Amino acid sequence: MKSVCDKYGALFILDEVMSGMGRMGTLHGWESFGDNVAPDIQAVAKGLGGGYAPIGAVLMSQKVADGIKNGSGLWKHGHTYQGHPIACSAALAVQNVIESENILENVRKQGAHLESLLEIGLKGPNALAAPYTFDIRGGGGFWGIEFDFTNASNLDFGETAFAFRVQARALELGLIIIGMTGGSNLEGTKGDHIILAPAYNITKEQIETIADILVQSIEEILKEATV
Repeated sequence: MKSVCDKYGALFILDEVMSGMGRMGTLHGWESFGDNVAPDIQAVAKGLGGGYAPIGAVLMSQKVADGIKNGSGLWKHGHTYQGHPIACSAALAVQNVIESENILENVRKQGAHLESLLEIGLKGPNALAAPYTFDIRGGGGFWGIEFDFTNASNLDFGETAFAFRVQARALELGLIIIGMTGGSNLEGTKGDHIILAPAYNITKEQIETIADILVQSIEEILKEATV
């Protein structure tokens, strides 16, 4: 994509609001899942402040910065809370901790452990969800699970989508996940997805608890929906 943008004089822009600032196990998602090709402009937010203060940022390459500098010289934007000192201080503190405590190494390590547990629990030979687990994808601390019930004539979820049922059941059992639907076709009528995004400093034991509760929630909903 970057080469196509370069060929036609377009800017390569990445939205890493969710995937950036360590979530994928590297500071920027493109460093590990984008062929290590840096964008011209990049949006970041969530991991920047770690939830301690609301903050987002736009990063730009030297090419873009030089284009502004050698053009009007003016960065034409202005927002009420831009450059807010408290938010910026919180973000700086978060980034200092991430670097000084080598937290991204933990994100990579625990992410690999979570992947292995999901593969066994959802696609393994004894997994009740195996026939319906279409894909497990992600990296570091950001994972998505896609389910396909196209040919599952023996299941009836009623008026509430499978992903939302699992989300509610997991919450009852003490786990917060994100359930989503409609992401498997252009019409938005197919697909059940679950997103997992554990804390950067999560422990091995907590990862195993997440996997256990998730698999339990999925299997309970499948059993209840069997007709």
